[in-house]
Amino acid sequence: MGYCGYQVYNLSERQEHIKKDYMVVNSVSFGLLSVDEWRDNIVNAAKGQIQKFKLSPQQNADLKKEIEQILHGVIDKAAASINKPQKSVGDKIKKLAFNTLVSEKKLHEQVPGYAQKIIDEINKPSSYGRLKRIAQTELDSLGSKTYDSSKNAEGAIMDSIFKKYNSVDKESFEKQTVSSLSLIRQQTYNWSMGLLGGVTLILFLWWMVRNKEEVHGLLYIMSIFSAVILLVVGLNCTMMQIDARIASMNFHLLGQNISFKDQVLFFQSKSIVEVVRILINTGKIDSIIVGVLILVFSILFPLMKLLSTGIYMLNKRKWAKNKVIHFFAFDSGKWSMADVLVIAILMTFIGFNGIINSTLSDLNLNNSTISSITTNHTSIQPGYIIFIGFVLYGLTLSSILKNITHLKHIIIFGKKKAAMTA
Repeated sequence: MGYCGYQVYNLSERQEHIKKDYMVVNSVSFGLLSVDEWRDNIVNAAKGQIQKFKLSPQQNADLKKEIEQILHGVIDKAAASINKPQKSVGDKIKKLAFNTLVSEKKLHEQVPGYAQKIIDEINKPSSYGRLKRIAQTELDSLGSKTYDSSKNAEGAIMDSIFKKYNSVDKESFEKQTVSSLSLIRQQTYNWSMGLLGGVTLILFLWWMVRNKEEVHGLLYIMSIFSAVILLVVGLNCTMMQIDARIASMNFHLLGQNISFKDQVLFFQSKSIVEVVRILINTGKIDSIIVGVLILVFSILFPLMKLLSTGIYMLNKRKWAKNKVIHFFAFDSGKWSMADVLVIAILMTFIGFNGIINSTLSDLNLNNSTISSITTNHTSIQPGYIIFIGFVLYGLTLSSILKNITHLKHIIIFGKKKAAMTA
């Protein structure tokens, strides 16, 4: 049982570290809410539109009208400038030549032809190529000026995580971690079942030797050791994971589909010991009080009860009248809150699960512009199952202690009565 508990604890720690790294890599801060991600997506979408850019017939017609208006305006402005009163001889000669050789009306009549030539020049492939290069250059310049100031720190974090798992990119990292987490989860449950199987075997032994008073002491000491193993493992292993994600979110932007996958909104997992430590380290009096209460009544009391019953069973005569030992061995059960904590954790899980499901359901969208699917991976972990096993096992051992103590008294009383009769 000790080896099984050691394996469960190690696997729980490994799972915790891998999960945290996975959540960092897939955090919504590095994806859906990342300035750089949106910049790259928008720039790529805009470049796609630039490459496909071509004036439609209607746009050609509208542009031609604009060009014609500009050319008409240029002719009118030039004619007005030349025809205004001139002072110098040269300017007067120019005015005379213009009015003699140039017809302003004919110039205006030729404007549509000139406008069409400009449109034809614009629609040449070489002209489109120049326009696209200009647009892309400006777009790249704009993109280079838009960046996340914390990107360097994020990049360092990602690189360190990828290096830890010998991965070269996000895709290979996710493939490796998903496979590892699946294997670890299966192994954790296997070793947990082995741990609980040991408890079941001990209880079966108790049933086998229930009337053999001479082995009760040794078997009870072994039972206490096994209960301590359950308690230590249950307290230090992850009991519940709260995991809310956006499984997928798709946008239609500039004619292209922008997709974000497996975006982690919130992740948290803690053991009872970690919860107590966090509460006490907050520095707030109310949190400290709650942390101390959990520590005393849900951790120390069960542990003291086990140790006291062990001491009592080792030497009943010496410790039978010790008030402290007697209290923890026989009367501390009503002060222990381990069973209450089990119910509280279960209710917390149900409450969190309901709140997360309700909140995430509001993020499920499906319209012409955006679609999103959210997932709730909140789950009970093996640590909780082991802690439940400890609570039930502790209650069973308390009953066994009372029964064997009562049986001992009956045997002693029977022997005294037989001696007195003789």
